[in-house]
Amino acid sequence: MSKFPGRLFSPVATPTDGLSQAQREAMVDLLHFCMCADQELLPAETDAIADETAGFNWDPAIDFSLFAGRSLEHAYGATATPESRQAALASISERLTSTEMKTQALELCQQVFLADGQFAPAERAVFLEIKRAFGWPV
Repeated sequence: MSKFPGRLFSPVATPTDGLSQAQREAMVDLLHFCMCADQELLPAETDAIADETAGFNWDPAIDFSLFAGRSLEHAYGATATPESRQAALASISERLTSTEMKTQALELCQQVFLADGQFAPAERAVFLEIKRAFGWPV
């Protein structure tokens, strides 16, 4: 199995990644959304997620495995209809409180989409949908 989600975050008592727990959770939710929205999850994508987010510090009081399971389940449901997609992305955008955080999130999404060596049309459509949800021009 790939490195995801076990290596996604390293729990520490004092975070050094500059993120709030809500931002970390939003990032996980967004990456799960990306994995589900393009209907094609490849090992290279999960490895890219693990590599790109390895420096994030997960709150040790929150069981990451339980959170990730709920997040992935929610992402599958969120990609089902245009309304649920918009609601999920609006929630993520709200929790990624700064332009810097949203830029970092988009970069991570793009790296996940490019992990297999191509930016497929379905992935490009999801990427543009995320940018719109973040209030950015497409």
